[in-house]
Amino acid sequence: MAKKQRGKEIKGLLLLGIGFLLLLSLFSFVQGDYTQNFLGFVGYVLSWLLQYFLGFGSYLLVFFLLWLGWKLLFSQEIESFFLHIFCFVTAIVSLCILLNVFAESHSSLLQFIQKKMYTETVQREFPFPHLQVRYNLGGVPFYYLYKDIPYFNLQKLFSDVGIVLLFSLITLVSSYLFFEIKLSPDGIKRFLIQIGLHLQKGKNLLQIALEKGYAYCNHQIQLLTVPKKKPVVILSPASFSSTYYPKTLSLPAPKVEEDPFVKEKKEKIKKAVKEAVMEPTIFPKKNSSFLYPPLSLLSPPPKNIDPPLLKKELRRQAEVLEETLKSFGIEARVGEIHSGPTILSFEVHPSVGVKVQKITALESDIALNLQAKAIRIIAPIPGKAAVGVEIPSPYPQTVSFYEMLHHYQQTKRKHIIPLLLGKTVSGEHVVADLAKMPHCLIAGATGSGKSVCINTIVMSILMNSHPDEIKLLLIDPKKVELTQYSELPHMLAPVITEPHGAYAALHYLVKEMQTRYEILKQLGLRNILSFNNRVINKDLEASLSIPIPEKLPFIVAIIDEFADLMMASSSDLETPIARIAQMARAVGIHLILATQRPSREVITGIIKANIPSRIAFKVASRVNSQIILDEIGAESLLGNGDLLFAPPGTSQLLRAQGAYISDEEINQVVSHICKQSPPCYAIPSFDSIQKVELSSDSNDAKDKLYDQALSLVLVTKIASTTYLQRKLKIGYARAASLMDELQENGVIGPQDGSKARKVLGTSSMEDIL
Repeated sequence: MAKKQRGKEIKGLLLLGIGFLLLLSLFSFVQGDYTQNFLGFVGYVLSWLLQYFLGFGSYLLVFFLLWLGWKLLFSQEIESFFLHIFCFVTAIVSLCILLNVFAESHSSLLQFIQKKMYTETVQREFPFPHLQVRYNLGGVPFYYLYKDIPYFNLQKLFSDVGIVLLFSLITLVSSYLFFEIKLSPDGIKRFLIQIGLHLQKGKNLLQIALEKGYAYCNHQIQLLTVPKKKPVVILSPASFSSTYYPKTLSLPAPKVEEDPFVKEKKEKIKKAVKEAVMEPTIFPKKNSSFLYPPLSLLSPPPKNIDPPLLKKELRRQAEVLEETLKSFGIEARVGEIHSGPTILSFEVHPSVGVKVQKITALESDIALNLQAKAIRIIAPIPGKAAVGVEIPSPYPQTVSFYEMLHHYQQTKRKHIIPLLLGKTVSGEHVVADLAKMPHCLIAGATGSGKSVCINTIVMSILMNSHPDEIKLLLIDPKKVELTQYSELPHMLAPVITEPHGAYAALHYLVKEMQTRYEILKQLGLRNILSFNNRVINKDLEASLSIPIPEKLPFIVAIIDEFADLMMASSSDLETPIARIAQMARAVGIHLILATQRPSREVITGIIKANIPSRIAFKVASRVNSQIILDEIGAESLLGNGDLLFAPPGTSQLLRAQGAYISDEEINQVVSHICKQSPPCYAIPSFDSIQKVELSSDSNDAKDKLYDQALSLVLVTKIASTTYLQRKLKIGYARAASLMDELQENGVIGPQDGSKARKVLGTSSMEDIL
């Protein structure tokens, strides 16, 4: 097998070499002067023969040799080889005849390239004796067929118009058979994309070489001229001790005498919060010397599987699927087959009268006959008269982040906050814009690919965005997933790892949101884009009551293990998250929440209603799938990056294989960015700041809802755990703790079996404290 493979590679190299030499000789051909040919006299003779027999059709022959050599070199099988040869011969004959027709009717246009083709001078007697230069643009033999054969030449038989129509049609049919083009819009689109990819391969290789050379030169320059370390800009942080809770009673809150020390501390905190709200966060001006990380820092994608082998397997699977449905009395045929990185998708077209429910009921039987780990049935496919059957691919492939990034950078359409997510089952790239989403919810069990997805999202921002355009705020309770990003210049603050730090960070975002809205209000603008693109009027902005920055960066807050934070303090986090999700889009603040456990206690109704975009990896049950996606399907995913994406503004789910990026690639990119610019935090550390504030409070502080629970019990004379749960909208554990605290303070009596507790206190709080 190895010898056969080696023989193909040698043949491929020979054909590529011959084709390249012929191309050089044709390109440098000058009639009557062999000294100008790149290959000398031998090249001149070869190019003369080709020009004599085929004219400019010789270039088509050369490209056929190059195509054939490329196929052999990379062991790509050519199905129906003799059919391809026949189609090529037909196409080159038709093209040569069409070229001669063009030369005969537009000879005046060919005078400037006369020396680059084979020409001859012919004696003409009609309408008077004269000499005529014949431009054999399609070769001498085909010119003879076209015009010189007595009585039966093509011009007399069909006329010039007929020749053009007939041989143009033959050329199109030959090309259709040669390239195996499908006449559907998708097939034509795929063919054009393939042509574009082939044209860009050479450009891509050159670009990678230039990037590597540029990175090396840049490294040498940095060694020679070490830049001075930039100062870290740190602003005065605001204290966030105030919380937001829904009021259950319209009665005024009872007055409680406070310790003087605690009262003084609260006054200082209120003053700091007021100052923080009125002054916007000031970021340094844009560093014009910042260089985006080059593509060479990432690993190129592995070699794809042999297409003929995969095509054979797809045909076999389609036959098995049709036979399985037929055995259960369902007449159906398999239409288009989409081969993705890890999933195969079959479009099944049932006969008229077949109920869709009959196919969905056979999910387990289809999986058994196809020997698949799990299948997913889409009944029907939106917009098509077909049922989709998705099964795992027998030859799974990794979706490289390198390939995703390269494809995105080659496209003309750019996003404000790009998210490179992966590839669909049909091989299309899934790229979303967080600025339009505007928030995202990610859920998936352990090992499903959720953490890798978060890393690809962060890397999508780092590879395409300037540090002064987008700021990151990362919350990582596990303390190991996102901490490597702490030293980046994109960071608003170091990675937050404590629940109280997350609480402080969310309240910071709420205050920043309020400040930005105040700026937009005073300038009469609607959103952050209109603010950043405005014509700056320095006199007007200086006269306003709030400082106006030159630009406002977008802020992306990513919270990993959101369930862990909600378990620690659900009531403290739900309110600021809901406020940000509802209002922060216009001022450029966006949230990405990730959790392993998508339960109703974690993803509450308020949070879910304000985050329309969802990404679901494999979850444990159908209930979890319904919570995250509002429908089942995520429990049937394969794991390892297999995901369902619900884009904003649509109810259709998009199945894709998530992009993969290794820790080594992440470290290389982070190191490249950190060498250019030091971190520039707006807040030094949310974790440490909140710890200092909490340590100064009283050690024996009661529950923050105690005062509301006390007034509620005293007014209504009802004391039960379930009553406090319903009125204060809290959990059972917290309500029971409040009941214990009320009993310790003598407000209510002890529990007496199933009887209601007695309320011992009065409406005057001074009698109790």
